[in-house]
Formats: sequence, C-alpha cells, structure tokens
Amino acid sequence: MALPRTILYAVDFSHRCRAVWPAVADMARRLDVPVTLIHALDVEFLDELDAADLELIRGRVRDKLDHFLAAEPGVSNMGRLVAEGPAAECIVQCAANMDAPLIMMPTRGHTRFRQLLLGSVTAAVLHDAEGPVWTDAHSENESPCGGLYRSIVCAIDMNRRTPEVLETAFEYSAKFGAVLHIVHSVPGIDPRFPSGVADRAHRLLIQNAREDFSVHCSKTPVMAPLEIVEDLGLVNGILGAVSRHDADLLVIGRGVIKGPLGRLRTNAHEMVRRSPCPVLSI
Repeated sequence: MALPRTILYAVDFSHRCRAVWPAVADMARRLDVPVTLIHALDVEFLDELDAADLELIRGRVRDKLDHFLAAEPGVSNMGRLVAEGPAAECIVQCAANMDAPLIMMPTRGHTRFRQLLLGSVTAAVLHDAEGPVWTDAHSENESPCGGLYRSIVCAIDMNRRTPEVLETAFEYSAKFGAVLHIVHSVPGIDPRFPSGVADRAHRLLIQNAREDFSVHCSKTPVMAPLEIVEDLGLVNGILGAVSRHDADLLVIGRGVIKGPLGRLRTNAHEMVRRSPCPVLSI
C-alpha cells in the first residue's frame, strides 16, 4: 500500500493553518489514520533568557497548542507535540521517526510578490523530507481548503521512481473515488522554427514516452491511459492539464538526488509554487 499510516501536520497558529485544517482532518478520516500536530519552538533565539523565563514560554506554547483547533471538527485520534529547534529540522526529524507518515503543511503565498516564493520552512521540508509531503495551493486566497478529491492529475517524468508515483496516485484515487488522469509533459515544437529533424525527434520522444509508460505501468495496478501534453514549458503543460481536468490534487515526484540539490528538483518546486490545487509530492 502506498497510503500513509499517520499524518504529521505542521502548525504555526496562523489563520492559514486553520483554513487548511478541514483538508487535513478529512484526509485523516478517509484514510483512518491518526494526526499529530507539531509546533516547533526555536529556543536558539531565546538563549538569553534565564531558565525560569524559558520554561514559562515553553508552558505557554504547549498550552496554546493544546487549545489550537480545539473548536474545529477534529479526528478521533490526534496528538500534539512541541518540538524544540528550527522548524523544518523538527518536522523532518519527527517524520523520520514515524511509521509511513504523510507531512501536511500550508504554504505561504500572500501578496503578489510572495506568490513567487515558497515559505522557507515549506521549501526546506520539501527539500529534506524522505517521505511524501502534501502542500496546499500556494495562493493569497484565504478561503477554506477542502479535502474532497474528485479529480486527480498525476504528473510523471519516466524516471526510475515513476512506478511509485503512479501507485501512490492510484491508491489515492481509489480511496477517494476520484478520476485519475496520468500526464507526461514533453517540449512542444516552436511553430516559428519549423524543421523536419525537430519533427522526427519530437515523434520519437513521444513514442519513447509511451513505451516507457507501458513498462512502468506493468509494475503497478494502474489502468488509466497516458495523456501526453506538449508545451514550450514543461510545467505549463502539466498545469494546463490540471486546469483542463479541474483537478483537486496534483501528484508529482520530487526526485531523490542527494547532496546540495536534495530531493526537490526545479520543476517540482515550480509546480508546488504555481499549482492552483494542493500538491502531493512523493
């Protein structure tokens, strides 16, 4: 099974955290898994306080977390954790100690300028986390974030982890009763520069993609057809499919590069930032 066994929800007591909570709670109820709310207290910035004042702050934060979302519709099994340290490190470390977790977190997209950037904590978690991460639509819209998925787009890039991404999308579509659309984006041909060589290379690219998809599908229970989208920008092609299918969830792979590049590749980062719907990155 590609579905998670627990959910870790990162909270900072913001209005956006409250707005995203219904999607988290609905995910937990439908998957029948527990939720842990985690808030990180970075004591490094409080090192000038004496022990008594620091303990007072710890107590206030724990009390605030205990009451956060208490008035909202909840889930039957929910824990609350105050971790000490930089937020992203705390979230990633906590998830690493859990059994098949799904990290769920809001992004930050308020104002036109901030829509160009992911919040630093969100970006760091996407970069470092080993498991799946769900992020809400990165926009300035403060309307409540729903959790009902009727249409899911799964974007694949035909790398070695494609079967894992496909199986995850299939499991979610089956669990939520959603229609699954599998999409692969290839560079389109610029009509301003016609070329027979480019046409042949383009046809070969599409043929290879279909052959690779058949191989990847043979390792999964996926039966949905492949939709190949063509656009001068790879991300534009995927997001165009999200809009056409009125998708409620976009499933993508984040990559597994180790070292400075980490897991989050350029295209994945841009899709998380620009997607009009929540993104589940594997």
